[in-house]
Amino acid sequence: MRSDKLLEDIKSRLDIIDVIGDYIELKKSGQNYKANCPFHSEKTPSFMASPGKQIYHCFGCNAGGDVIGFVMRYENMTFQEAVKTLAKKAGIQLSEYKFETGLTEKKDKLHEIQNEALRYFPEKLKKSKTVLSYLDKREINKEMVQNFSLGYADKDWKTLYEHLRKKEYEDALIAQSGLVFSGEKGFYDVFRNRLMFPIFNINADVIAFGGRAIDNDMPKYLNSPETMLFKKGETLYALNVAKDEIRKKDYAIVVEGYIDVIICHQHGFRNVIAPLGTALTSGHLQKIGRLTKKIVLVFDSDAAGIAAAKRSLSLLYEHGFKSKILLLPEGDDPDSFLRKKGSAAFQTALARSKSMIDFILGLKGEKTDNIRTAISIINNVKDMILKEELLKELSERSGVSETAIRKETNKDSQALKKYERGRQGKNEAKTSDLLYSEDVLLLSAIIAFQDKASYIFENIDIDEIENTTVKEIFKKIKPLTDKLDMNSILAGLEDEEKAIVTRLSLSPGFDLENVDINIRDCFKKMANSKLDEKIQKAKTAGDLQLLKSLLAEKHKRLGHD
Repeated sequence: MRSDKLLEDIKSRLDIIDVIGDYIELKKSGQNYKANCPFHSEKTPSFMASPGKQIYHCFGCNAGGDVIGFVMRYENMTFQEAVKTLAKKAGIQLSEYKFETGLTEKKDKLHEIQNEALRYFPEKLKKSKTVLSYLDKREINKEMVQNFSLGYADKDWKTLYEHLRKKEYEDALIAQSGLVFSGEKGFYDVFRNRLMFPIFNINADVIAFGGRAIDNDMPKYLNSPETMLFKKGETLYALNVAKDEIRKKDYAIVVEGYIDVIICHQHGFRNVIAPLGTALTSGHLQKIGRLTKKIVLVFDSDAAGIAAAKRSLSLLYEHGFKSKILLLPEGDDPDSFLRKKGSAAFQTALARSKSMIDFILGLKGEKTDNIRTAISIINNVKDMILKEELLKELSERSGVSETAIRKETNKDSQALKKYERGRQGKNEAKTSDLLYSEDVLLLSAIIAFQDKASYIFENIDIDEIENTTVKEIFKKIKPLTDKLDMNSILAGLEDEEKAIVTRLSLSPGFDLENVDINIRDCFKKMANSKLDEKIQKAKTAGDLQLLKSLLAEKHKRLGHD
């Protein structure tokens, strides 16, 4: 996808503060807005967004860019996906713009096929008394049928395939959609005689389907195979409809099945989501983590449920989540529990969910083994504040001294602290370079005052800039001297380069009211530094005549200074 006009139109219609404000809570801070950074864990806000410059920058993790870059990073989207999302938000029709063909066009066609199936299956459901009766039996009301776009795939072998062929989609593309497979005797529908659950991404684009068998066919539940659009380990059922409620309540409830999710939503628990027949993965947590860092896991209380809870807890705490566990009475899942006992009972059960420590210590077996299980989970926690809280809780709940517990974790803790200190030292060095080197200050002057660009480029030797990233930025923006603005500066930069530009834009490093004096001082210091290097070389070479000339030049400069 490529259309400079489209990017300009998106940015002219959308305010970066409004867009970012849909994802995180921003607070006014002078001319800008601040927040806790959504891209790394922090207690004190270091994330800044500028309405005047339409950029963001985090002074903690060095992330920065424009509105498109923010959505790409936050939603884990490609450039094309972020542009489409923002175009839709801005009310822009993409058909009015020209784009590069290729991979993007293929994905667009696959989206069309999924949308065609999304229209097709619900129409089939309206005509199936058997499936409508099944939904009544499961107490799924009409509102939920509509909200979750439930449908039906009939018993015939190729009705969807034939429908898609009539829509003039090619066989190869239909096969790649995951809705049809190719066998020895031709093409056949993947889903037959199943209640259909559309699977949407977080932006409400249908990307796959799940189907529940109506009779005794196996498997009981069947999902689309992975495709260009659908990755099972990165997709959560109902995240598109639950995301606002998850943000509002600041926690997500994770259950195991489609109908569990639907019944929970029907009873007013609208922050409920589910993985698609798999255990939670890092990909799932990356998506949830953009909305909240708190999760309640709801499992059956049988051995399989307990084992699943233990696996999930280890991963959750490794990724900085706080989690509680709700084990339902044996034989119950959220669907059956809610239908039998109602929402008030479920709410009470949620309020009694166990912390990770209480859950682990309450497991059958030796107390010491359970304590070590808890420690093994705590050892993976990278957030040192959260780790401290867990260690104290484990000591209090188990009755084992904090000293003894810390001895078990000491080795890992020291290694982690050493790693964190090393990483912080590197970041501080990089920040120091950005704030005080003359070439960086001159770049900062160009960013803040584009009309100074011509003078700076005429007087600076770009090849002599030591910071390679800064040198690349100078090289990339020099051809744009006559038409510099923040959009044109950011357009051709890599992520690290964008981060430097946004940082300098929000924290220039010099007095804006005396920019001309600062620019002259930078060039003067650079020239003096270069002269000092020549003097040192002349001394080393023993060239007394050259040394005398250079010292005279330095004396003359100092006199002028």
